[in-house]
Formats: sequence, structure tokens, C-alpha cells
Amino acid sequence: MNKVIVVTGATDGIGRVCAHSFAKNQDELILVGRNADKLAALVYSLQTTGAVVHSYIADLSSAKETFLLSETIRKNHPKIDVLLNNAGAYFDQHTLTKEGLESTFALNHLNYFVLTLGLLPSLKKAGEARIVNVASRAHMGVSLDFNDLLGAKDYSGWKQYQRSKLMNIYFSYELAERLNQTKITVNCLHPGFVKTKFGQNNEGLAKILLTFAQNVFAISEDKGAETSIFLATDPSLTSVSGKYFVKKKITKSSDESYEISARRNLWAYTEDLLKHKFSFKFPGF
Repeated sequence: MNKVIVVTGATDGIGRVCAHSFAKNQDELILVGRNADKLAALVYSLQTTGAVVHSYIADLSSAKETFLLSETIRKNHPKIDVLLNNAGAYFDQHTLTKEGLESTFALNHLNYFVLTLGLLPSLKKAGEARIVNVASRAHMGVSLDFNDLLGAKDYSGWKQYQRSKLMNIYFSYELAERLNQTKITVNCLHPGFVKTKFGQNNEGLAKILLTFAQNVFAISEDKGAETSIFLATDPSLTSVSGKYFVKKKITKSSDESYEISARRNLWAYTEDLLKHKFSFKFPGF
């Protein structure tokens, strides 16, 4: 049966590969991207396959835009089978979004949280639905400082990126537990070190080093997308939830990622931030 699948970060890298794979299955696609021209080109290429494709332009580093996006998608698509949270980036220098939040935290963590909770009513209406969060093995070796989650002190782009990927895993595990009485599964994954445009938003040495590493060590985009596609579509995973996958296999994430108090503190911190800074109310949760 054809599925309705949301893909964020759809215009480049893993997201684009996933979109093409889903289109070949004749799934109905809801694609989210920031660049209008890239998104239009992708939609055109996918429509030639006969797939039904919808597109939405949004800056997912903006909590307000992400929240409004979730409302629009929910209104236009009352039933969603799969949400693939794929959009993310690495920021070598400390930068703030237009809402005054640290960019890595806003895009890599807050985006997943806001969009997912906003789309839960549509996911629930699908019956058996899946939430797939692209994390990274980069989460290994770090913990969260709840006195400085926004990276205001002694900013390190790499450390902040690592922590954001740990946040993705905490979010996945906590949401899976909160949805354990439903037929919605939540899983996360490490895609591998993939040769994409990751890090090209930076300048100077960071861009040079990332480009070199990708040219020498990285796997292809097609290979990097395999686990995301597997988690989104494989029938064997209907009842598998709250797991971390590497190369399509359940794998142990870092010891820190299983700290229940830390993951619940992150959820509470995020809820409190969204409530007091943005006054968001999420339906049906």
C-alpha cells in the first residue's frame, strides 16, 4: 500500500536520495526544503515518475516557521504514514537564528521536536506510522550541560554538533516511550559519514577540512540513505521502536544516551522554552 511520507532537508544529500527512492514506490511525498529553486527542480524530477509530490518551503531553524509548517501540513494532509526528520547542519562559528537561538540547537534539535509534535495528529490517524530521526555516531563522547544548552560559553562547533545529535537520540527514546500505547514507532540512526554538502555553509578552515574528509573518507549519498529508507519502509520494523540503527541494524548508542533523567530533563527544558518564548500549543499530545 502506498504511503504518505514527509521528508525534511529533501533537496540535497540523503534527503534527496530518500525522496527518489520513495517516489519509485509511488508513495505520496511531502517534501520540505529551504531553497525554492532546488525544491522546484526536485519536485519536477520526481513528478516525471508519476509520483504525487507536495512541497513546502520553510526555514527549519526558525521555531515559528516550523510550527506554522506543521499546522499547514496537518491541515492539508490529515493522514501521514512516515515522518523522516533529516534536516540538519554543522555551524563552526557561534551564530544565532533570527529568533535569537543558537543555530545548531535550533535546527538540529528544536526543528525535530516542533515538527514532530505538530504532526502527531496526522501520524495517529495513519494507524501504524513511523517517525525516523537522523542522528549520528558523533553523539559518542559528550553529555549535555543544562546550564548551557545553547552553547553561549566556550562555543565549539563540533562539540555543539555532537550534543545536538545526542539530543536527537534522547528525543527519539523519550518520544518512543511516550507513544508506546500507540501504533507509532520512533527510531533514530547513524547514516555514516556521507559525501554530501554537509558543512558547506561554513567558511575557512572548517569548510576546507570537511571537504577534504568527505572526498577521502566519505561514503556515497546512496549508501548513506540506506538506513533511513530501511527504517521508513521495511515491513519487519512495524513494531520496533525506541532503537538506534547503524547500517540497518539495531546498535547500542552511547552510555550517556541511556540516562533517563537527562533525556527527560531535555524534554522538559524544550517544552518550557517553547511555552515561554513562543507560546506553542501542540494538538493531541
